[in-house]
Amino acid sequence: MPHPLLVPASPLLPQNIPLALAIMVVGSMLFASAATVQHLAVGREVDTSTDNRHMGVRQVIGLLTNLRWLSGLAMAALGAGLHIVALMLAPVTVVQPVGILAVPWSVLLAARIHHFRPTRAMWTAVAVTIVGIVGFTLISASTAAPDTQLAPQSVVVGSVVVLLVGAGLGLLGRFGARAARCLMWASAGSFFYGLSSGLIKVLSHLVTAPRFWEQGLLWAVAGFLVVCYLGGGWMIQQAYANGPAEIVVGSMTTTDPIVAVTFGLVVLGEGARVGWLDGFGMAVAGAVAVGGVIALSRYHPDALPSAVEPAASEAVELVDP
Repeated sequence: MPHPLLVPASPLLPQNIPLALAIMVVGSMLFASAATVQHLAVGREVDTSTDNRHMGVRQVIGLLTNLRWLSGLAMAALGAGLHIVALMLAPVTVVQPVGILAVPWSVLLAARIHHFRPTRAMWTAVAVTIVGIVGFTLISASTAAPDTQLAPQSVVVGSVVVLLVGAGLGLLGRFGARAARCLMWASAGSFFYGLSSGLIKVLSHLVTAPRFWEQGLLWAVAGFLVVCYLGGGWMIQQAYANGPAEIVVGSMTTTDPIVAVTFGLVVLGEGARVGWLDGFGMAVAGAVAVGGVIALSRYHPDALPSAVEPAASEAVELVDP
């Protein structure tokens, strides 16, 4: 078994946590905008009257010629670029959870586009999600070890485990209960994207070594990243086809950082200083965040068809964009 490489905090860019956090705030706005725009594009590609709005290969490929979807892709690419820069400036346990800010941005954007008034229950669910992720972040950031351990076997095994869990959630999205399909598809894609964040951190360290292209781990990580982006992207489009963008964003910005941080703590050795009480606190905070997303999926207007009847001023009105 290969010995793990202890890599000090010396990635491509000097560590600058305040700058990384500022970059991630901008990235979260871009992510929310991209999700909202792509959701609108996907909504025109599927039959919303069917029980299971599964997109076939032809439909997904057809999105490549949809200007609206491509504009969302451009915003997502720019946000992803900022995300990568932030990961090089600060530990994954600090950077990743900031993406939760995309949830309130996406709710506000959807309300503006679809002309509905977010209910108190929706904002409560958003607040619960943010509180959970903030708590998770504070604990993980305060206990993260300064060094990263790159054990090839651990990285590979950990990556395979995450991909298998994500694939299982994808099956639930395809064949599970109708009310849970959007959330399951989004969660599946989030597992893939969360893994990609951890792998980017690994890659940023590997490329600093002399003759880095000769390392087998680098090519294994590159292969996993291709699977993460292609598989995750496919699953997220299925989630857009089965539910509102806010649910997808909520799931991604919750599950994604939890997966990424857990990968950093368990696989990359960033949890060397985490005690059992810290681990318990992170588990509780993570459960609170996930509960907030589940509540958002329950109280969203799409899940409450009776709430869209134009009655009193508090009624929710949805219009076709």
